[in-house]
Amino acid sequence: MQEWREYLSILNEVEPYQKWAKAQNLRFKKDTLTKGKQKNTSPYTKKPVLKSKSGLGPLEEADYIPEIQEDLNQDIWTSDKKLDPEISEKLLKIARDFYESLGLPAEIKDITFTGSLANYNWTDKSDVDLHIVIDYGDVNEDKELVKKFLSEAKTNWNRNHEIKIKDHEVEVYVQDENEPHHSTGVYSILNDEWIIEPEPQSFQVSESDVMKKTQSMMNSIDMIDRLQREGSSEEAYGEADRMKKKLSDFRSAGLASAGEFSVENIVFKNLRNFGYLEKLSNVKRDAYDSIMTLKEEG
Repeated sequence: MQEWREYLSILNEVEPYQKWAKAQNLRFKKDTLTKGKQKNTSPYTKKPVLKSKSGLGPLEEADYIPEIQEDLNQDIWTSDKKLDPEISEKLLKIARDFYESLGLPAEIKDITFTGSLANYNWTDKSDVDLHIVIDYGDVNEDKELVKKFLSEAKTNWNRNHEIKIKDHEVEVYVQDENEPHHSTGVYSILNDEWIIEPEPQSFQVSESDVMKKTQSMMNSIDMIDRLQREGSSEEAYGEADRMKKKLSDFRSAGLASAGEFSVENIVFKNLRNFGYLEKLSNVKRDAYDSIMTLKEEG
């Protein structure tokens, strides 16, 4: 429980600043959008247009809409749609090592494999989504507090480890057993059986909508990054914090309304694949470090 106690202690120091930063958002928006020492120059004078294979650097070969594969990933699954035993053993060890490091009192209800690699919409960039299922209420009655702690723990673990299964990065997540889960493919590693067995399916989604929303989100994250690089750490931190929540709510709304193939979920995965989720996390961390740093006087 040491890590949990340290987290509660840190909250007493960090939360007052977060509330202050949130209060600055309105002022930030007005100053950023309406003021400045010089007129906006390209590319900020017009709305950018993004097209597939447009020559835009790393986005040139971007695939915005996932394809439905004919089979599950054969590097992960056996011919009878069971998880490869060697992979199963590795994932169980990873999940237990991570969870034991937290020292929480809640028992593990299940350890599951979910996401696109447990479905037919996998790509070579898909993560291994490894979920540890517990009852948040067994940790603390304040489930939102538990959720925040586990989110930080997950982020720190994923940042400090680069474990790959058949060239796919492993992402660990501690899931509340009462949390709605919208995946159409969920495999119980503990019980070696499908909880929800996926089926190949067709879907229709507007590529134009996905591209526009992806570009809009990328522009917002680039703007926050620019604020940090220009020394406006307080504004950058407040906006990064707001943007992370917005993205979380954005994806959740899409999953609830249209499932894995919603525009919102596809946009979220595009941001992850293009490195923009990592970029946002790095900006928030760097901004916080800058705010808390005291430089020696000359």
